[in-house]
Amino acid sequence: MKIITVPPQGIFAVNCYLVVSDAGNAALIDAPEGAERILAAAEKNGVKIKKILLTHGHCDHIESLAGLASATGAEVYIHEMDAGKLTDSYTNLSQFFSEYLEKPAESYNGAVCLSDGDNVKLDELTFTVLHTPGHTSGSVCYVIGDVIFSGDTLFKNSIGRTDMPDGNQITLFESLKRLENFRGEHEDYRLLSGHGSETTLVREKNNNPFLNGNMFDY
Repeated sequence: MKIITVPPQGIFAVNCYLVVSDAGNAALIDAPEGAERILAAAEKNGVKIKKILLTHGHCDHIESLAGLASATGAEVYIHEMDAGKLTDSYTNLSQFFSEYLEKPAESYNGAVCLSDGDNVKLDELTFTVLHTPGHTSGSVCYVIGDVIFSGDTLFKNSIGRTDMPDGNQITLFESLKRLENFRGEHEDYRLLSGHGSETTLVREKNNNPFLNGNMFDY
């Protein structure tokens, strides 16, 4: 497995990642601003985007979704509780942030709906869905090998905001507790989030005030 990070751009600075199989097929994690640069990154590395895995349905993470899906024919995946955001400019926040978007996030129909514990397979790769609501009701993390793609649930030293429609602080704290207690096959996990720099789960357990219990008793 190879992971290619596509550098963020624009005011929202959303990270997205190409997770590449041995056959050169890729799953794209999130579809932010800049379809052209994402397609260029795939072409430069000789990979084909076969699947698009969305961590949640906010406009900054789906801004180029329709265009990318059309250009690549990729299957699109989103948690069932965020699926409605793909066609609703209010709940996906396009109405709030229209002046900051490169272009309005186009509606997209036909996504595959996911639930907690589902697996998405691409060649030898298997992504396991962890439902981590709070930032949105359908926020998820994707776990593959020793990597967690945490979207806007957990960042280095911080967490996702909950002051938008569909956000819930108490629910987010419950999701953070789930991540804090996550036990997989590995002692530690790379944490690749929707914004900011890479970190690890152990580092966040030890340093992130929202996980180590120094800030909130939840």
